[in-house]
This record gives sequence, structure tokens and C-alpha cells, in this order.
Amino acid sequence: MKETLALIIICLSVLLSNAQEIKNPLKASANLQITNNGVSLFPNLSLGKPAAIINATIAKKNFSFEPEFRWALNGKPWSYIFWLRYRYNTEKFSFRVGAHPAYIFGEQSVIIDGKEENRFVTTRYAAAEISPSLNISEKFKLSVHYLRGTRLDNYGVKTSNFLSLQPSFTNLSVGKEYYINFFPQFFYLQLDNKNGTYLSETITFNKTDFPVYLSNMMTYKIKSTVAGDNFVWSLGLNVKL
Repeated sequence: MKETLALIIICLSVLLSNAQEIKNPLKASANLQITNNGVSLFPNLSLGKPAAIINATIAKKNFSFEPEFRWALNGKPWSYIFWLRYRYNTEKFSFRVGAHPAYIFGEQSVIIDGKEENRFVTTRYAAAEISPSLNISEKFKLSVHYLRGTRLDNYGVKTSNFLSLQPSFTNLSVGKEYYINFFPQFFYLQLDNKNGTYLSETITFNKTDFPVYLSNMMTYKIKSTVAGDNFVWSLGLNVKL
């Protein structure tokens, strides 16, 4: 926990430095999602039950601090992720690098004073990512995303590798006031000595200048030795804060 607090302080110090500059004001935003099924692209990290997810962003210039907090709807924690990212953007090309510590919570049987009890146990991970993108048009972007993670404890998955091809179709008009965003992706996942290929898609249905929208996520297992269902989906109600 001390490492996380130190990282948060460093991130906020970077973002808040010279915050009074008019040319580069500090920007903040957040999104709250209530979903029927807490899923993750990493099957071993999925919750598999209704969940609440908050994504926040505090950004200045090209740097951003993006914490993500996930809970089951009964209030029990699922995972906390603390991203620090740098973005470089031009009209035709964009580039993102980032790193984070993460805390994954799970209920396990432990021995306390000689008695077996169920307690929440936290597994710590660290990860880094790189993601270049080509901006083909105002509504179409093509990205490659690579993420590598490693555990910080003596249990759990030791190393993970995630590589995906991510087309993005945004602001596709559906009538005068409504639009959809479509994010399909094909990805390869490796967790220690297990691996697999998957196809996933996320669709959002939005109303112009309205803070509430719907999202749907589906993941299909093509071929994999990683434990998990062949097909998972979730429906989310989102509020921009």
C-alpha cells in the first residue's frame, strides 16, 4: 500500500505542477458504470457478478493519472488500478505509453490462530503498456496495444502478455441526436504457460450532449488453454461525471 500512495503522490505532483498555466489547464473527468457482469479481458481477473466501476482521469498536457476502482454491488472490492500515462498526438498518428500498480481482491481460505476462515486476500501486480495508433479518418482509428504484467507477490500469475489489434469506429450517427461507438478487437493472451486467442467487441449507444449512455461488451474465445467461459458478455449503464 505504501508503494501505491507514493505513486499517487508522484503522479499528482507531476500533473499539478504549474497548474495555473492558462495554456495548459488541469482537466478532470470520470465515468461511473453499473454492470450486470463484472468481466475482464484477463479471464482470471473477472468478477463474474454485478459490479460498479469508476474510471477517473486527471490530465495536464500529455500526462494523465487514471485510477480505476471496481467493486461488487454488495460493496466488496474487486480491483484497484492506478494508471500513469503519456500521450503524443498528431493529426494522423498517436502514441501512448503507460504503467500501473494493481490490486486484485479475492476471497480465500486462510488459517488464523489454527482455524480456517474466509478472508479477502490482495494480489499485487505491476504492468506497462505501449499503444501506437493511426488516425485514418475522424471516425476510424487503428491501434496496436501491447501490455505486459508481472506479480509482486509470491502467488498468482507470475507474468502475463497481452497483444491486440484494435480498430475504433466512433461517432457513427443513428438519427439526428444519437450515435454509437464500436470497438472490436482481436487479441492474444498469455498467462505463464497458458495462452489463447480471442475476439471481443464493445459498443456504446449515446445521445448527443447527454451524460448517460449504454454499453455492451462481449468476448469470444477462439482457441485457448486459459481457464474461462467460451463466451462472456456484460451490459452497462454509464454516467459521465
